[in-house]
Amino acid sequence: MSEDNYAPEQETYSQEKTFWNQSIKEYVTMSDGAELLCFYSKPEKNPNGITILFGPGFSTDVPSWTDLWDELAPYYDFYVFDSREKSTSKVKWGHKADMDRLGQDIKEIVDHFKFEERKLIVISASFGCSTLARAMVGYGLNPAGIVFIGPSIKFILPRKILWLAYVIPSFVLQYIAFPIVKLWIRLIIPEGFQRNNYQGFICGANAMRWKKTISISKWNAMVDYEKITAPALITKDSKDALHTVSFSDNISTAIEGSRILEVPGYNYMHLRPGVKEFAQSLKDFIKEILPN
Repeated sequence: MSEDNYAPEQETYSQEKTFWNQSIKEYVTMSDGAELLCFYSKPEKNPNGITILFGPGFSTDVPSWTDLWDELAPYYDFYVFDSREKSTSKVKWGHKADMDRLGQDIKEIVDHFKFEERKLIVISASFGCSTLARAMVGYGLNPAGIVFIGPSIKFILPRKILWLAYVIPSFVLQYIAFPIVKLWIRLIIPEGFQRNNYQGFICGANAMRWKKTISISKWNAMVDYEKITAPALITKDSKDALHTVSFSDNISTAIEGSRILEVPGYNYMHLRPGVKEFAQSLKDFIKEILPN
């Protein structure tokens, strides 16, 4: 299985964004007053009553996952939430954004929509896996199963950039640190959709919201992964320079009974035609956990 088989022509590829365009958008008020954007759809037929809650990675925007959403949304009650570092959130400087708060947000979203947790699957990506683990271990979230896509253990930005974020004002971050991050991504990620998506959401990032979350850079999520007991599917991509094989292997070892899904690369999980195959693997995992 080669990633080259899942690399459509960048110049001509078009994302339909069906789920995003047709979804209901709703702001959910958290217990501290912050408001987070959720968007969702419910198919006419969902006989098993299964709900998927999807948590994208840190600051990730719609284009990153829209093709996967389009593959999954027709079959489940499908919800996506934007965490509070994203520009869509309505937060004030006084609102916290540490790991406990981010984990609590997920549990409060589940409670707000009154999801039946025994029929809930939570899919998270990158640093979102760490915050999901915090929600489960710290706030009692107990879904039927979880999917970790490219999970992280610690925040993956270079330490020197994170140090800058501590000491300089947020308005300076926008003009100094963000261009450095874009250059760093350009150096370690090959040209293509992944690099374009990462650089795109950095261009739209909000420095104040990023600075509010800076404490999460010190968090080691293994303290939570080791306590998870829910069925877990974890992706592993040998070509991903940011979400390394060792992250996936160590997390899988920590979560008893979890399984690894090896993928050939970023395009396979995000773009047609590979995303159809990837989505089917997720459906098979869900069907195994929640059979008819």
